Amino acid sequence: MDVTSYSASPVTLDLASQQDSRSGSPRRNGGSSMSGRVAKKHKSVTPLACNHCRLKKVKYQNKCVMDLGGCQKCNRLNIPCVWPSEDKRKCPTSKNHIRELYQRIAELESALEAAKATQNSIPPNRHQVSSPRSPLAYSAPSAPIPPQEEDNLISRLCGRQWKLNSDEEGQYKFFGPTSSLHLTESVSSSLLGPWCQRSVTADVGPDDPIDPETQSHLLENYWKYQHTVLQVFDREVFLDGMKSRQTKYVSKALLYCVYACAARISDRPSVRAMVIPSSDDMDDKEPFLVATAARLVDQELKRPQITTIQALLLLSVIHCSLSKDTKGWLLTGDACRLAIDLGLHRTGDQLASTNLSPRDMKVRQITYWGCLVFDRLWALYLGRPSCLKCEDAELRYNSLILHDASWEKRIAFAWVTLLLTVGRICDALNEEQCDKETLHALDEQLQDWYQNLDPELQYCEEAHASVLLLHMQYYSCKIHLHRPTANFGVRVSEIDDVDAQRYRSRQICIDNAKNIATALQDYRNVYADASTLSGVALHVIATASTILIADIAEKRSAADAAFQFSALKTCVRTLGELEKTYIVARRVRRIIQLVMRLCHFESEYVDFQQQANANANEMAARNPVSGLFNVLHEAGASFQSPLSSTNDDNNNNTGLPLATLSAYSPLCIDELLPISSQFDIMYSLESL
Repeated sequence: MDVTSYSASPVTLDLASQQDSRSGSPRRNGGSSMSGRVAKKHKSVTPLACNHCRLKKVKYQNKCVMDLGGCQKCNRLNIPCVWPSEDKRKCPTSKNHIRELYQRIAELESALEAAKATQNSIPPNRHQVSSPRSPLAYSAPSAPIPPQEEDNLISRLCGRQWKLNSDEEGQYKFFGPTSSLHLTESVSSSLLGPWCQRSVTADVGPDDPIDPETQSHLLENYWKYQHTVLQVFDREVFLDGMKSRQTKYVSKALLYCVYACAARISDRPSVRAMVIPSSDDMDDKEPFLVATAARLVDQELKRPQITTIQALLLLSVIHCSLSKDTKGWLLTGDACRLAIDLGLHRTGDQLASTNLSPRDMKVRQITYWGCLVFDRLWALYLGRPSCLKCEDAELRYNSLILHDASWEKRIAFAWVTLLLTVGRICDALNEEQCDKETLHALDEQLQDWYQNLDPELQYCEEAHASVLLLHMQYYSCKIHLHRPTANFGVRVSEIDDVDAQRYRSRQICIDNAKNIATALQDYRNVYADASTLSGVALHVIATASTILIADIAEKRSAADAAFQFSALKTCVRTLGELEKTYIVARRVRRIIQLVMRLCHFESEYVDFQQQANANANEMAARNPVSGLFNVLHEAGASFQSPLSSTNDDNNNNTGLPLATLSAYSPLCIDELLPISSQFDIMYSLESL
């Protein structure tokens, strides 16, 4: 190392002509001592000491004197002498650096404002813009023009777009452009950044009061009968969440709601008793699964997530089955509002800027479809307006990706598209006046839905339970759409013009009511009885029953009376089987039977049976085999009973005895109801 340069005297600069900025003292004429004073004041001209001496705070002038092989101190201590590679004292201070950055920002903003002003001053015929997002044709030489959409603190403060922000637990929250809360959420997320999403082990463990074998039984029932009818979550994601015990896709509240829905249709009395009370008194203590599911949902509402929405929807079904309609409707409303709170109504390209995974997108989509289905079903069931909106563009976007989707997703899409049309029908019928053009347009929408239905979802006698119920719901929609123009309950003399449209609407209602009865019979043939039928069928059966009762009572289709009685009997029998697992069906059945007796259906039924027996005997005399089979087939399979051989001399004048009616007709299933003659007596007493 050449040490001659280090042993030379310190280099000084002639700064006598400059004023000391720190002390503010005037320039002095100090002669030969001036350079020494300047060197003393300006430490930047003093050579640096070695690293060891700097660590010991030994200055160069004192002891860190360069010698051969290093400084004298390092040579004396016999340690390597290392000198700094650069003089960091000459680097600018942080304050100066910040000042330069501010100046640079001001220059860029000035250039941007000047460019915008120049652009606005150019006439339209001389300045053409290809698109609103195209970059400017000119810019300042030193400052590139930033894109129009910025993601910074100011843009979030003043942004007018909707926001899907992540809270402190990693849960997305939706805030619209008029919200004041989204400002705080946006600013906090831009300053602090999103927190890591919590990953907490679910509290579903071996200490559950339900044994594993019963859990497997309940899940099997749910997948077979309930899941694809009212689909609120993805089955694959749900099962993966159960295996990994992660609360993101499955929670204990959701799991117990699934158990409760499945236990309701269980063929084990002990399991079914955990949901269905032993008596009709709803004021008693709630069954175990209902109370547990409600308690867990209330706890989860403190920190709601997507599983909370799914649990609320399933819990509303349970309360509806227990004839607690108001509570069930409110729970569905809570789920729909929570879905908006979490931004589930934003789909497709609108979530491209978020950090949602494809699995998250799938879960959010199927959950929101479930909210739409429940919202429309409750609106139809109670005759009230729906609360959720859905753009057709979103469904068109989703329909493009269904060509390779699973069967469960295709049937979920079929349900939501059908129920959206149902919502439009409800909105039209809830108006004070509904014109024929609107009803015709809605009828075309139903026809388009039916014609474009997936081939695997077409009707057949041995179809899946959810497919049968899907078609029943379609038949019910046709009835609701055409019932206002069918003029049921209006006397012929009161109708000004019995045109073809009224006859067509009436015939559509009757045909679809028969189709519902046929689908119910197919369900009972495939699944033994209707006890496993979803509660969605309750409103469908009631709709078909009212149409059949109205047409039989008005005797406008006497030629089809046999099949209509058979269809009505199927509906009432189905309600009798459904009430074992869906308590509210018992009330619907009693009301239908009460109306039938008010319409004097006992005599109608007896006359029909006597006529059917006479026709059967006449045809049997001509052709003992085929003739009887044809008559009974025309009369309906459900009427193939010992009635044809009943010939008691004591009952020649009164028709069939009451005991026979109880065994073979839907009129006397509940013997506590009064018969039509007793109603006549009550009416006569009221007129006195």
